[in-house]
Amino acid sequence: MQVSEVMHKGINTVQIGDSIKKVASLMKKEDIGAVPVFKNERPVGFVTDRDIVISCIAEGRDSEDSISHAMRHQVFSIHEKDELTLASKIMRENQVSRLLVVDDGERPVGMISIQDIFQNAKDADLKTRLIDDIKR
Repeated sequence: MQVSEVMHKGINTVQIGDSIKKVASLMKKEDIGAVPVFKNERPVGFVTDRDIVISCIAEGRDSEDSISHAMRHQVFSIHEKDELTLASKIMRENQVSRLLVVDDGERPVGMISIQDIFQNAKDADLKTRLIDDIKR
């Protein structure tokens, strides 16, 4: 099964200079828990709602501070034509639960999460491996 069959198509992104408040508002409006952070056209990081709480709110940052204070400075991606087993492997090896999905031109086209794979994969062995990975 290919990544394109279970990924969330379309993508919301933020810019590295966007405020914490702006990013949190986008997450609320779109009902999403994570977004890639871009500098112009290039992905430079990733931020989750939990990152905002832990790195910004708990640290007393101002809501107008840059989201760069909360983001992780790595973006792991996968091609939409790759197999789900590869997505699972990348997530496991890098201890992340979401990947940016890109097309053949390396343009972002969506995201895929462990939950997407687990809910939609038809491969029982893959689901078992995901559960085992989560338990670790």
